[in-house]
Order: sequence, then C-alpha cells, then structure tokens
Amino acid sequence: MAVPVAIAPETAVYPSSPAPHHELTVLATVAHELRGPLTAIASSSELLAEDFLQLDPQQVKNMLGAMHRRTLWLQGLVENLLCAATIREGRLQLYRQSLSLVDVLVDAEAVVGPLLEQRGQRLRSRIANHLPEVLADSRRLGQVLINLILNASKFGAPNTSIDVTVSARGATIRVTVADRGPGISTEQSHRLFEPYFRGAATAGTGKDGVGLGLSIVKSIVEAHNGQVGVENRQRGGARFWFSLPTVGGPAPKAHLSIVS
Repeated sequence: MAVPVAIAPETAVYPSSPAPHHELTVLATVAHELRGPLTAIASSSELLAEDFLQLDPQQVKNMLGAMHRRTLWLQGLVENLLCAATIREGRLQLYRQSLSLVDVLVDAEAVVGPLLEQRGQRLRSRIANHLPEVLADSRRLGQVLINLILNASKFGAPNTSIDVTVSARGATIRVTVADRGPGISTEQSHRLFEPYFRGAATAGTGKDGVGLGLSIVKSIVEAHNGQVGVENRQRGGARFWFSLPTVGGPAPKAHLSIVS
C-alpha cells in the first residue's frame, strides 16, 4: 500500500517570498515559453478544421504529431510549475511504495520519446541485472527522470544519444543521465539546482526555459532521502546523477512525516 509522506513546511527550500520584480520576471518567462507552442497548436488545429478534406493523410499525421509533441511539452511545464509551488509551500506529498526504478524509467521514456525523436536523438539505457527495489513515489520519480532527460536533450546536439545508466551501489541505486552537450562550467555547477536559475549558455538560444526542472529534481530526490549531483564527462558533455536508498536501506530523514 502506498504511504503518503509530506515535507514539513520548515524544510521548504524556496525563499518565503520572492521580490516583486522577480515574480514579474518569472511570469514574463512563463508567458514567453507558453506563447510559441500555444500559437502553433492553435494554427494547426485551425488548418485541420478548415482544410481537412484537402490535406493528404501524411500531412494530417505530421500536423497531429507536432501538436502532440507540443502538448506533451506544455504538460511538463505546467507540472513543473505546480510542483514548484507545492514544494515552496511545504505541501509536497510522496506516496511511497516499493517499486522498480526500471519500470519508472520505461514510463518516462514513453513520455519523452516523441520529443527526442523531433531532434533526432535517441535514448541508450544500460541497466544492471537484479536491481533491488526502492521505496518511492512513482509519479514524482518519473518527473525526476523526465526533467533530467529533457535537460540532456535541450543541451545535447541533434542526432546524438542520451545515455541513461541504472546501477546498484551498496545500499543505494544510482541513476545517471549523460548528454553530449557543452558541459558545465565550475560557476554554473554550484547554481544549477537553484530554482529559476538559467545558465548563461542558454541566453538567446531558444533554450531558456523557466529554470525549475533541476531544482525540482533536487527537491524530490532529497525528499526520498537521496542525493543528486552533476559532473562533466571526459569526452564532452555533462552527467547528472541521483541516488536513492534501496528497500531496507537507510531510514527516511526525520523531516519526513507520515500523513493520512
């Protein structure tokens, strides 16, 4: 049976009240991120409604596929915004149950697959045999994997692979997501997991984002009594990782409380 767990308000990692100008900046960024996909979906749906009989099946398929990818992206953005608000208010609930991280990874791959395909990228998974289970919230762990994979996609070059590795390390399971992008500077590595932080390398490239994905990854992983980090690959690119205790591993931290 899933056990709901909540982070007490005093453990929230976000500032209690952002400055007004900061709120306006965030709202402007969100509006900018939403406008493009919504405009494209509206235009495609209008064209389908008006000229459906004049379009050949392949054109219809391509348009519906593009609409589906944009909708998936919008769903992810909304999910991150809602999750960030929940974390900031100290209301994040984890419905923990014994589960396989591999199953969560399979579900995450189904979500990100169409978005990776658009850039000609592919996911390469290396999974150790006979992995123990973890006590975790499958939905929130799926959000962690989706955010890490899409972050790797954003900074990785088109037509390259994203490498996901799942292995056991003592009483923990470690997951790494590696890209073939520009890598991480020392200065950025200390701030990547801060809420709303966007690296200088993204400015003006169409890769700005809202800056919430990695901070949400950190909050969710730490709520599971896990750890998260990042390092550069020797041959270029970045490798993000997180580890979680296995079932029977270290007990949850004291700030996690059972709620009904």
